[in-house]
Amino acid sequence: MPENVIQDYIIDPNVYVCDPVPQQTPDQNRIYPFYDHLKEGKLTTTKCKQCGHVAWPPRIVCPECISDDLEWVEFPPTGKIYAFTIQVGGVPPGFKAPLVYSLIDFDNGVRIISPLVDTNPDDVSVGDEVELKVVDAPRNRVLFFFKLKK
Repeated sequence: MPENVIQDYIIDPNVYVCDPVPQQTPDQNRIYPFYDHLKEGKLTTTKCKQCGHVAWPPRIVCPECISDDLEWVEFPPTGKIYAFTIQVGGVPPGFKAPLVYSLIDFDNGVRIISPLVDTNPDDVSVGDEVELKVVDAPRNRVLFFFKLKK
């Protein structure tokens, strides 16, 4: 497992210090299809069938027209780095410094902030293409990040 991928935060089998991974089942989360799509290797979000607004993060109600008539749409396979910064101290648990955070623009008009994983900070430039990286998380869950496109 790469060094900067999130780890299980168990100190003792009965104590969890931090569980930053969202619950991802229909009983616990109304946008659970988002996580099901991630498990299939697809990044998705919701699009309003009434006004056409593409929301990020996925919603259960359109923030533009308040409709709940939404559909799941897939993101383009790559995005481009709009801006980035490198964090060298105080990185979140499960990551190692230096950690690159980037603002990523997609052709669907959405901009996402995300850490870049499996990436040397010296190799990152504005305009670089990135692609989705889905990572397994504890208790049958997943997280998503991005990495530089090869």
